Amino acid sequence: MIHIYIMYLPIAEENGGRRTGQKHRTEQKHRMEHEAGTKLLAVGLRERYGLELKTSVEAGLSSGQHGKPYLRDYPGIYFNISHCEGLVACAFSDTETGVDVERIREVKEKVIPKVFDRAEQELLFSYKAEKEKYEEIFYRFWTLKESYVKRSGQGMTAKLTDFAFQPESDPGWTEVPCTDEKVGAMQCKLKEKWILSVCVEKLQADERMTTEIIVIREITTKEKEWMEHE
Repeated sequence: MIHIYIMYLPIAEENGGRRTGQKHRTEQKHRMEHEAGTKLLAVGLRERYGLELKTSVEAGLSSGQHGKPYLRDYPGIYFNISHCEGLVACAFSDTETGVDVERIREVKEKVIPKVFDRAEQELLFSYKAEKEKYEEIFYRFWTLKESYVKRSGQGMTAKLTDFAFQPESDPGWTEVPCTDEKVGAMQCKLKEKWILSVCVEKLQADERMTTEIIVIREITTKEKEWMEHE
């Protein structure tokens, strides 16, 4: 099973295309996202494993060689955290996992040759004339690539064109074929603004990823307030 906790956060307002107090806002944004990720981890540990680590959860966190976090005292608990503007996610599974979320926005054209293999580029560019779809497909690929390397713990040392995906345009939860048969991948579109992708280590090469193995839970405003006063 894959359990994913998500929390929506305020999106910074723009002023004439420029953000006022950019440095302060950026620091505030990163701090808010980091704290939200830690809270989601604490909620998941409590609900899934009965661990009451609360705000001291970070005391038990360590990082691998390339920065992937893990729990020193519970190495058998597999989790991963991701955040972007307006959304934070924390995924738990029975095997190594990686999750990535991105808000759909302008395409990063310069990174395409470094991230996408030939078939992926062909699919992406087939939507070039449809701006919104082009941006969505780009971030479908981007989040899949990110979640793959976060699962493996390789970080950006991995060559992103050595593996490939074939995402669907369906906005619902869908399995995404990967050239690495040891990896299972799924993704969805949330509130027409964000893409969430998750990759896990398969127990068997022929294992199928279905919606029955995904549980996603949104932490509501009321629950946020409850956590803040624990």
